[in-house]
Amino acid sequence: MEPETFTRLELNLAQQHFLDGPQTPKTPSEWFALKFPDAANRFGCPFLEMRQSSVDGFVRIFPVSINLDFMAGMLGGDSALGHSVVYFEPEMQWYFRDRDGIYKPTSAEKLQNYYRAMVLRCAQELNGETDKFNLFQDFRSDKIAKAVVNRAKSILAASPDFFSATSTHTRIRGQELHERLARKFVEELLCAESGQVLYLADAYAHFTKLVKERNLDVIKRSDFKGLVVPLIQEQFGVRLRNDLVVDERGGVRGWKNVKLQTGPT
Repeated sequence: MEPETFTRLELNLAQQHFLDGPQTPKTPSEWFALKFPDAANRFGCPFLEMRQSSVDGFVRIFPVSINLDFMAGMLGGDSALGHSVVYFEPEMQWYFRDRDGIYKPTSAEKLQNYYRAMVLRCAQELNGETDKFNLFQDFRSDKIAKAVVNRAKSILAASPDFFSATSTHTRIRGQELHERLARKFVEELLCAESGQVLYLADAYAHFTKLVKERNLDVIKRSDFKGLVVPLIQEQFGVRLRNDLVVDERGGVRGWKNVKLQTGPT
């Protein structure tokens, strides 16, 4: 005759105590919550779990339902360690912050692989009280992995100005990189000096050199003009002139009383 068993549903989180040392997780929820405390604080227990206990002290833990919000938040990483993954909605593109602090593109498929790897690692590291079937099979399925990443699009969505020219966040490629360089060009390489003239062609040539040094795409002179004209006007209070004369040739564009300096930017 089999011993009588008792079952109950639980939402388990590891309990932190002041004098406790490193904690050993006993359930899948505890394992994930200890690894990703930020996600646990925001979204609660990673799993709904069923505890099955027998009168002779035998215990089995079954993860029966997954918290998609927690798993989606988990993909964002641990902010205390400098981890960051964001979904940039204007481009429908995922980005992760690399060790150099620069955001680089990644894909939904790679995030799904990361999610599946974490669930498998959880199953491998937990003790024998946890039933591993759901972890290994159901919760690592393509259906669940895609659902987690799809939910993460809203949870990890970055604001439209996340990669703006004035933002502290930098990515390896993006239209704002030219605007950032243009700001540095105006602020660090230009100065006000009476009697000097800065020709648009010379400014564009120097800016193009800086762009190539940074392995950025060269932009058209018209696009460069659109970037620097308002910046120079704001910085020095002068407008772009269209009536300058060079070597008896009129109609040359440039700025009066502005000088291009040499030096690093």
